[in-house]
Amino acid sequence: MANIIKLKNSDSVITLKEIYKKSKDESQKTRLRVILGIKAGRLRKEIAESLNLNIDTITNIAKRYNEKGIEGLKENLGGRPEGNPKWDKNIFTDLFMTIDKQKGYWSIPIMIEWIKKNKKEDIPYNTVWYHLQNSSYSYKSARPHPYLGNKEKQDSFKKGGSLVR
Repeated sequence: MANIIKLKNSDSVITLKEIYKKSKDESQKTRLRVILGIKAGRLRKEIAESLNLNIDTITNIAKRYNEKGIEGLKENLGGRPEGNPKWDKNIFTDLFMTIDKQKGYWSIPIMIEWIKKNKKEDIPYNTVWYHLQNSSYSYKSARPHPYLGNKEKQDSFKKGGSLVR
């Protein structure tokens, strides 16, 4: 296990320090500190301890820098590169109309299955939940039931009495 990392990118220390001074992104500044530490010949363990980072994080930052250069050190906000998919609002309109007609209990997994069967779309759980929250419907989830609970103690508690021991 080598402690010194070789950097492929040939950005000068001066260039890296200028980018550091101009950056407003604290995460990018931390990544730049890592690269500057490596360029100074410091060991991963030393860099990790001084910046309060994991040694694997140091390695990952160096790999990213070797692959993408300075651009690889910018903040990655994650998410889908293509953005969130736009779902046809009629899917949810039809779903809610069906719920109104059939009544009963509709969980989000049941709604997802209905959408797959009737609309041929595979919509994620969180998306269905989001549309449910932004409609006039409320969301109920299962609650744990104390099946081993003492019925006498429960009744006493409900009535506001003292606990029976």
